[in-house]
Amino acid sequence: MQVFSPLSDQLFVPSSDFEREVLAFCKLWKSGQTSFLFHTSGSTGTPKPIWVSRDAMEASALSTDDWLQLKPNDVVLACLPVQYIAGAMLLVRALVLDLKVCLISPTVNPLEGLTPISIQLASFVPNQWHAILESGIDLSVFFSGTKGILLGGAALSDALKTRSMAYPFPIYETYGMTETVSHIAYRTISDLFFRTLGKVEIGLDERKCLKIKGLMTGNSWVQTNDIASIEDESRFEIKGRYDRVINSEGRKITFEGIEFLWLGGTNYLNIGSHPSFQKALKEGIEHYSQNFGSSRRNNLQFSIGEDFECALAAYFQVEAAAFCSSGLAAAQIAVQFAQ
Repeated sequence: MQVFSPLSDQLFVPSSDFEREVLAFCKLWKSGQTSFLFHTSGSTGTPKPIWVSRDAMEASALSTDDWLQLKPNDVVLACLPVQYIAGAMLLVRALVLDLKVCLISPTVNPLEGLTPISIQLASFVPNQWHAILESGIDLSVFFSGTKGILLGGAALSDALKTRSMAYPFPIYETYGMTETVSHIAYRTISDLFFRTLGKVEIGLDERKCLKIKGLMTGNSWVQTNDIASIEDESRFEIKGRYDRVINSEGRKITFEGIEFLWLGGTNYLNIGSHPSFQKALKEGIEHYSQNFGSSRRNNLQFSIGEDFECALAAYFQVEAAAFCSSGLAAAQIAVQFAQ
C-alpha cells in the first residue's frame, strides 16, 4: 500500500510494474500532455483504440466532484489498472481535485490485508466487490466516512445487489464507457433508473439505443448499442444490447455480425505470438525443462494454480476465472455451464 499526493514533487520509489505505470501516468499528466490513448471495450461497436483529451478527462473529474462533493485531501482508493479508463480516471480525479491516493495493486480483493484507512472514494468492478463481500472484512474501518463506493464495468447481479443493500454506505452502480470518459450516470443499488451527472444530455436513435452528449464527449453525441428507455431528461433505464453483445462481468463477447474470439486449437487468443509469452516460455523451458502435465487433478496440487486464476480474473475484470489442462476440457466445462 502506498498513500501519496500525486501533485507532490516528492513521490515514493515504485516497487512494482503497477506502481511504475501509475507514477508514469501522473508524470505525463503534470507535464501537460493533452491526450491519452485507451482502448474501448466494445460498448459502442467493435473494440478500438481511442485518444481521450485532457479537457474531457478534467470535465469528467469535475462532474464527479459536483456529484460527490469531494474535498482536498480526501482519500481515493486506486486499485484498477491504469490502462483502462476507469483506473486512469481515479488518478485524474486526484490530480484535478487535490485528493490523496491509496494505491493498491489490482487484485480480486484489494482490501485483503489492507491497513485500516478512511477512504472517501472507491471504485470496484463487480468481481472485486463480490470477493470483498465474500471475505467478511469489516468494511466500516474503510468506508464509515465514504462519499461513494462506485461499481461499474458490468451490470451487477441481483444477488450482489441484495447483499450490497445490507450495508449503510453510499453504494452506486455507474454507467459509462471509454468514449464517455468513465461514468456519466449513476443509480443507487435499489433504483431502476440511472441518473445523469451534471449537464449530460441523453437521447435515443431510431433503434431506441442510448446516445450521450456532454463536456466529457466534447459536446458531440456518442452513440451506444445499449437499448434504453428515457424516463425524463436526466433518467434512463438500460434494457439490453441491440447488437447482442454479451457483457460477462466486464468481458464483451460478440457473436453476431461483428467478430468472434478464436477459442479452438491450443493457441488460445493467439497468445503464442505475443513476445512476452514467447520470452517467458523460452526462459521456463531453459530453467525447468519440459513437462506435459495432464491435469490439475493430481495427487499433488500447487497453490500457484489458484493464485493464477485469481490474478487472471482481476486482469480481465470478471468474477472468477479457471484454466484447464486442454481445450477439450475447457469446451466441456463451457457447454455444461451453459446447459
